[in-house]
Amino acid sequence: MNHLKKLAPYLRNHARQYVIGVLAVLVSNIAVLLGPYVVRLAIDAISAAFKTKSDLPNLWIYALGIVGAVLVSGGLMLLVRRQLVVASRQMDYEIRRDIFANMTHLDKSFFDRSRTGDIMNRLTADLSAVREMLGFGAFQGASVISVFGASLVVMFNISATLTWLVLTVIPIMIIVLALLMRLIARRYVKAQEQSSLISAKAQENFSGVRVVKGYAIEDVEINEYKAMNDELIKRNLKVTMVEGPLWAFLSMLMGIAYVLVLINGGRMILNGQLTIGEFTQFTMTLERFTWPIMAAGMILTITQRGASSWERLLELLEAKPEIKDENVDRSIKTLKGDIEFRDVTVRYGNRTILKNLNLKVAAGQTLGITGATGSGKTILMQLVTRLIDATEGEVLIDGVPIKRIPLQVLRSHIGVVPQEPFLFSETIAQNVAFGVSTNNYPEIPVGVSVLKSSAPEKVEPVIDMQKVRWATDIAGLTNDIEGFPKGFDTEIGERGVSLSGGQKQRTALARAIAREPEVLILDDSMSAVDTETEARILSGLKKVMPGRTVMLVSHRVSTLRHADHIILLQNGEIIEQGSHEELVSLGGEYAELERLQSLASDLENEKEVNA
Repeated sequence: MNHLKKLAPYLRNHARQYVIGVLAVLVSNIAVLLGPYVVRLAIDAISAAFKTKSDLPNLWIYALGIVGAVLVSGGLMLLVRRQLVVASRQMDYEIRRDIFANMTHLDKSFFDRSRTGDIMNRLTADLSAVREMLGFGAFQGASVISVFGASLVVMFNISATLTWLVLTVIPIMIIVLALLMRLIARRYVKAQEQSSLISAKAQENFSGVRVVKGYAIEDVEINEYKAMNDELIKRNLKVTMVEGPLWAFLSMLMGIAYVLVLINGGRMILNGQLTIGEFTQFTMTLERFTWPIMAAGMILTITQRGASSWERLLELLEAKPEIKDENVDRSIKTLKGDIEFRDVTVRYGNRTILKNLNLKVAAGQTLGITGATGSGKTILMQLVTRLIDATEGEVLIDGVPIKRIPLQVLRSHIGVVPQEPFLFSETIAQNVAFGVSTNNYPEIPVGVSVLKSSAPEKVEPVIDMQKVRWATDIAGLTNDIEGFPKGFDTEIGERGVSLSGGQKQRTALARAIAREPEVLILDDSMSAVDTETEARILSGLKKVMPGRTVMLVSHRVSTLRHADHIILLQNGEIIEQGSHEELVSLGGEYAELERLQSLASDLENEKEVNA
């Protein structure tokens, strides 16, 4: 119940719809019970005419009464669906919107420990279960309560004796439902967890299909997926094994109630305690009364599933980022790009990634960073963007501790090109303009009907093609793009599948350049391009980056030689630093790296000449 209370803000936004819906349910069910009453009047009138040998009453009046009751009930039920079901769809939208908004503000650590397939399953299957609880479940719940209450009033008014006989089965039903609902909840959660694992498995296989095919292990993956589906079937069957007998048991109890009513009601008619019309009304009302009893199990199942799913969704909705704005200086609006690391240490568990690192990068300076794999290069970059925070020490930008700078300001002034770039399933132009394009998609306020909103199905972003072309020129990508059939409007597929590794990296580079950031971070982002293309890109960057800070991570000395200052990391510590010429003359690790790469380049050139 504590978790369900957190649905209150969404329910309050649709209180009017729920009030109208519930009132319509009440009136509709009262109208339904008028039918048996009209039948009672008709039967008693016919019986009286038969006994007195008089003319039959005008049966058309009773027929019209029954039809009128049905029409009123049906019309109100249509209104109920228009209110409650529509409200549930709107809340579905609002919950999905809020979860997505919250997740976009979560940081790296959350997504490192979460599986994409599990998140997608929660946003689909679990959200559907919550919507069903808020819509169909609420509708049926209101209907059950109103029918139950109204039927009891009518049945007691006809015969308290028969009504008490019927009610003898209710305590047994309540005990059984209470026991089985807890069991259903546990089994349903386990089924949903397995469903999440299956979604994660499918997502990973589709994303890594090239690896699967490259290793020719399709059959292995199919068998694993089949085994996971078999387990899902078993878990769902365990849920069904509880739900199935529940319905049969409730039907049996209501059958017993009918037998008791038939035996005792017949005696009461013979004794003159009931008329045939009253007995007919009682049995017809009991039929209406049976539905709430039978539906109680279904509604409780829907509610239990919805509650369990809502608990899983709350984990996404209430997740908090570890990196967040706290005690920031809101007066900071711009950055120059002066970066300083003071005694910075970063630890993961018992492992130290960076140790007592001290470094200054002046605004407008290009810093080259190299070192063996695992030496801490990428972690150093992530400190600047505050994807992670230092365990000890602090990072300063323009002399201000980075934790004092609003995240939006910090990251809007930084362009990052990772070694493994992520591209969206859009056109090349849209990918390059990702950080600078805008759209005019209207925001739908909370509580406003999504069905009546004027929001278009899709709004294309407004792209500055002049800036896009300028960025692709610098990244050395324009000639490649012009060779595509649709040029900048070429759809590149999921994660840029239609592009080569080098083209992906240059597209990501163009995307960062288009933002014209004060700080540009290149994390080994030209490893997939040849040295000639790399030289052209670096030459282009020199023309557009004066006054901007560049942090350049690379294993290639040919890339690093263009930097103003170079550091060599080893086991999280700076072991060498200086300009390219200073480090070569030092004769240390960097000089050895330069010698080996020069030798490799000479051998490659010799092979080309001999060929």
